[in-house]
Amino acid sequence: MTPIGSEPIPGFDALNVQATPGMSGDIGPTGPADVSCDDGKGDADHKAEDERSRLLSAAMQVLQRSGWWGFKVESVLRQAGLSTRSFYRHFEKKTDLLLALLEHELGGAAISLQRVIAAADTPSEKVRAYVRATIDMAYREDLAKPSSLFASHWRDLLPEYPEAIDRCIERMMSPLVAAITEGQARGEFHSDDPVADAKAIFFLVSGMTADQAVSRVSTPREEFEHIVMPFITRAIGLR
Repeated sequence: MTPIGSEPIPGFDALNVQATPGMSGDIGPTGPADVSCDDGKGDADHKAEDERSRLLSAAMQVLQRSGWWGFKVESVLRQAGLSTRSFYRHFEKKTDLLLALLEHELGGAAISLQRVIAAADTPSEKVRAYVRATIDMAYREDLAKPSSLFASHWRDLLPEYPEAIDRCIERMMSPLVAAITEGQARGEFHSDDPVADAKAIFFLVSGMTADQAVSRVSTPREEFEHIVMPFITRAIGLR
């Protein structure tokens, strides 16, 4: 088994380019980008964006097909129809690409959680909506597969990219922190530290969700919610 990040890539021509993984936005299509005439970007910028989008899209397809340990950059390049030089224009090594995929997945999840909370009325409803939307990642068919790809392996990236992983977690937690802070301000919650309470709830729910995603749902959803919801209610005073 080849350790992540140590895989040699044939044809590496020593391009010393820093990786620039991003967190937001959808992975683009494998075809040419939809270019606006007045967006202020030159052809080179659009070409670079399209090339990076093709790499990320191909990488996700390879990851879904081969899994974490079977993930190879050569397979990504074949899938994308791109050269080794194209890869090194955007990433220095395989783990940089895996981090970019993780950031994409968690960035998309954070946006979804923000929308779910925005649709709720009271702080208690917002917290419940956040928890249920997080649990969805293990139980909804369209979300469970992407969740399972990263659920048990994101910690492999943590020693190399601690700050990037922390930013991802903070972004995922942000809607929950806002909801608990609002509840505290309105006298609805008994929370002395909304950030700490949000972190405790986040790691409880996301950790259990990750376990369910990896195990392909061994616990019925009703039982899962029955475990976490009463605990959260007692912890901060959901109404």
